[in-house]
Amino acid sequence: MKPPLITVFLAAAALLAGGCQKAADVATETAIERATGQRVEVDRDGNQLRIRSGEGEITVASGDGVALPADFPDDVFLPSNYAVSSVMDVGGARLVNLEAEGQVSAMFDAARADMEGKGWSQTLALQQADSAMLGFSQGEREVAYTFTRHNGEGLMVGIQIRGSRQ
Repeated sequence: MKPPLITVFLAAAALLAGGCQKAADVATETAIERATGQRVEVDRDGNQLRIRSGEGEITVASGDGVALPADFPDDVFLPSNYAVSSVMDVGGARLVNLEAEGQVSAMFDAARADMEGKGWSQTLALQQADSAMLGFSQGEREVAYTFTRHNGEGLMVGIQIRGSRQ
């Protein structure tokens, strides 16, 4: 059984990190095709990468200067100070990765209070020393957060949004 495209994409993402972009894009395309048995097309436009196959399309923007999408929902918590490190649209979901300042526990508490204050229902909560997860739903919409210490200094915040208004 061949793995789904998203699984293979995430495994091949390391190929995007360095070296010649054209060579990395060809290597990514080849790795995905071999792993899935599907023909894929990889296109790059600056810091945006688009991978298309018979299963659908994945779009990833990463690197310096990535902006928060203009249609990012205004009722979804964002830290007060952050930088966008990547945005990925895949399979009806949007994944946004942020670099922020602060502590895991404080960000967890701020996100929980903000989301509940905006009418979201908590569906998941998990806290550990250097990481945490939170999940919320509102009708057909779902939002999941991950908070992780990054190199002992910064905080990585992952946001996954599913459903309309994303």
